[in-house]
Amino acid sequence: MPNMKQQHTLKPLLKTGDEVTAAWWPASTPDISEVAPSGWYRGVISSYKTLHPTNTSSNYCYGPVRFYSVNFDDGDVGSDIPEHFVFLQDEYEIMTMKDDDDDDEDIVWKGVRTVTDRHSVDPWAKHVGWYVATIDGEDHTFSLLSDALRAYDSFVVSTKGFKTKKEHLNLPGDWDKLFRDKGKGEKHKLEIEELEERHDKEMEKLRAKAEADQESAVRMAVVKEERKVREVQHKIKIEYKEQSKKEMEKLKRQYEQENERRLEEVVRAEKQKLKPRYQVGEEVYAAWWPDDKKKDEQPLWYPGRVKSYRDKRVGTKGVGEYGVVRLYKVVYTDDGTEQDNIPEHFVFPKEDYLLSTSNGTHHEWKGVRNVVDKASEDVWASLIGYYVAIIDGKEQSFPRLSEALQAYDASIVKRKGDKTKQSDLNIPDNWGWLLTPNAPAPPTVEELMEELHETRLKITEQEEMRVKSLEEKHDTEKELAVKAALAEERRRTQDMKRKLRKELTVFHENEMKRARQMFEGDKTKAIEMALSNARKEQELSLEKQRGDLEQHFNYEKDKAMQFVKLETRQQLKSEMQAEFNNLKNEIEKEIEQRLRTEYSLPPPPKRAKVSLSLIPRSAFGMSSPKPTEQKGKENMPEGDSLLTPTPQSEKSSAEDEAQI
Repeated sequence: MPNMKQQHTLKPLLKTGDEVTAAWWPASTPDISEVAPSGWYRGVISSYKTLHPTNTSSNYCYGPVRFYSVNFDDGDVGSDIPEHFVFLQDEYEIMTMKDDDDDDEDIVWKGVRTVTDRHSVDPWAKHVGWYVATIDGEDHTFSLLSDALRAYDSFVVSTKGFKTKKEHLNLPGDWDKLFRDKGKGEKHKLEIEELEERHDKEMEKLRAKAEADQESAVRMAVVKEERKVREVQHKIKIEYKEQSKKEMEKLKRQYEQENERRLEEVVRAEKQKLKPRYQVGEEVYAAWWPDDKKKDEQPLWYPGRVKSYRDKRVGTKGVGEYGVVRLYKVVYTDDGTEQDNIPEHFVFPKEDYLLSTSNGTHHEWKGVRNVVDKASEDVWASLIGYYVAIIDGKEQSFPRLSEALQAYDASIVKRKGDKTKQSDLNIPDNWGWLLTPNAPAPPTVEELMEELHETRLKITEQEEMRVKSLEEKHDTEKELAVKAALAEERRRTQDMKRKLRKELTVFHENEMKRARQMFEGDKTKAIEMALSNARKEQELSLEKQRGDLEQHFNYEKDKAMQFVKLETRQQLKSEMQAEFNNLKNEIEKEIEQRLRTEYSLPPPPKRAKVSLSLIPRSAFGMSSPKPTEQKGKENMPEGDSLLTPTPQSEKSSAEDEAQI
């Protein structure tokens, strides 16, 4: 079963103007959801409605539900037809195809199966579903059956080549040119065999009349040409490797930069959590100034409640490293007056203010210290700062003083238990039950551990949500960067291929011209020496044989050069793809290892990866198959099978008159 993100992309969303085959019910049908359709007819989508489910559970995770309005070819109009009763015409024809050996049996598709979700309340997922094609041992999901079948057929053709047979494919009609070329290839092979036999006979005649040094000269010319071809092949391979190395280094630098930027975002998010945010209605102590004298006098501090707040940008960089700067509006509880636009560094939580002023303005807390960032543009960070408590030998940051003191006291009580003294705590009033001799029994260690466990679970859940959001953002940006890099690499590869192809063509033409000149000159001398005592009739015959041999030699040389170029390109392409996959896997493993080391996540499940390459029909010069003309209209079968055709039916004349 695909995950929720994949499920949203499985359902095909048709557009206005698409040619479809849709179900039809008579106009007198009270509720089409409870009655099977009277038939299936061709038409065009005129409009549609979209309903978005309010429930986001797994049973509703297949995306919005659509209802289509269809203008049928015979003039009828269907309104609000559910999406699981509307299919593209090409898709419907493929889904209703029958087996050639048995017209009553549906075709069993090769390598493709239908998947439905019987537990879903979405009718499309429950009755129609999606399609899974097994390609190279891996399952790949598709919205349309035609896409799944053609993807599987492309994989078979790319694997077997000219050895592909029609029974190996689901849609052999898409590959007619392949089978025609295959037949031509067999015919051409027979012609080549005949030419080879003729060539052997003629060579035997010439070998009896030509001198041994002439044969040696021809062999030397062929060896020199093969050596030059190998040198060109080696040069092309080196250039491809250098280009691939440069592209891989560039891609690696992009990944490193992206990783550094992501780590900076994580640090910034941690800092933004350190600044306390006061909600409306929260009790605080806030500064107060007489009217129009906020800059001339020191403020006075009074208790109050937050009435509202607003955020503003920090400097020229927008949101600072400690988050936005917040201005509060406070209602003072002593006289009911209000003060607006109070900076956040002039507002304190009530508990923090009382703790700070209980024993003088400068108080040293046990295990807790105040940290300020003098270099920050944020006034709160440079003047107020946050608090760091030493918990179990490790430093832990808190936005509020009361939270840091309570966490430190709790760690002391946990470690010392009933041996804790009042002098060991920052807020001994919170632990009166432990310090008073006749106090009721303190909570057990199990209760404290349970409370600590619940607190840790809440913190862990918050951390997981934040990490998940950052990972989703990072994955999206990484995907865009990889796509852009791959597109640029494909463009450069194509340019290089065109350039190399042009250079090879020029080189091949020059070498062929030179070799032909050498060969013709040497062969002319041999023929003159061999035919010095021959008659004119034999001279004409040998001249004709020489022309045939020259044509065959050129054909064989062209075939050898084409084979060398194809083998070279395929080998280099495979090496580049393997290097790219290895480097990509190493970088992904490194990033994933850093994330899991930093956030102590469990190791991921192992999964296999597959590289899928689809061969488009355009590569073989083929066009999409035309749908067969549907003359009759089919009835909808009963039950959950919506696509099995039934005997054809026509609308009665009475229904036609009523519809008109």
